[in-house]
Amino acid sequence: MNVRDFTFEHYGRLLDAALDNGYTFRTVHDRVTGPEPDEPTIVVRHDVDRKVGTARSMAREEAQRDVSTTYYYRTSTFSPEVAAEAEALGHEVGYHYEDLVKARGDFEAAHERFGRNLARFREHADVTTICPHGSPLSSHHNLDMWHGEYGIERYDLAGEAYLSIETSSSDPGKPSYVSDTGRSWDTEISEFGRIDTTDDLITALESDGCEQLYLLVHPGRWSRSRSEQLQRVAWDLAAEVGKSAAKSVHALGRGPGDRIARVMRERV
Repeated sequence: MNVRDFTFEHYGRLLDAALDNGYTFRTVHDRVTGPEPDEPTIVVRHDVDRKVGTARSMAREEAQRDVSTTYYYRTSTFSPEVAAEAEALGHEVGYHYEDLVKARGDFEAAHERFGRNLARFREHADVTTICPHGSPLSSHHNLDMWHGEYGIERYDLAGEAYLSIETSSSDPGKPSYVSDTGRSWDTEISEFGRIDTTDDLITALESDGCEQLYLLVHPGRWSRSRSEQLQRVAWDLAAEVGKSAAKSVHALGRGPGDRIARVMRERV
């Protein structure tokens, strides 16, 4: 866990390094609906689990650089005002759904809830993509909603943040998935090497070994001040302890979505 990392200063340097090295930023919608990129490209996805104020500050930092990213809001972090500002700044707004967990595994109830929430979001934002919220304390996994007749097509969606973007850390033709979960980027890209810190990630952007990236950035993990940094570290330490305990309780590999669920549990 990198206790001195994940500040707004680090994030600004990350954005600047990408721009200085010729990267094009795409939203999730742009990535799943547009042509395959022929230039260095970054998709930045924000899961707004908490700390909406920090997410707003991050959106403004990006807009100052003319960078567009995707913000996924939970029902608890979404508001018409927040959505309007994000879209006005040029960002994509999406639904960070957790309906299967909230419905305790009841598929019909989960989809009824999902439909209602999506409709409410769409009253205030142009929602075309969605992303599941990770709930490690539950035995259910939200991504398991999408099986058989329960496809995202029934909701007129362009894509799902995991299912619609194929990633690989070993295939240069596909984006490498890199997440700030656990206060470490904690990944290895075959054409570059190990990435743990934001400085490592910046170095990767400055090299020739990282042409396509898909970054998961949780705004609530990043700090704007020293006091916020101390709070974030304490929160993340507690969260990681909770996740470790949950993993020891919930066995992996249940139901028809086993493979996808395993991937999600590793990523969120």
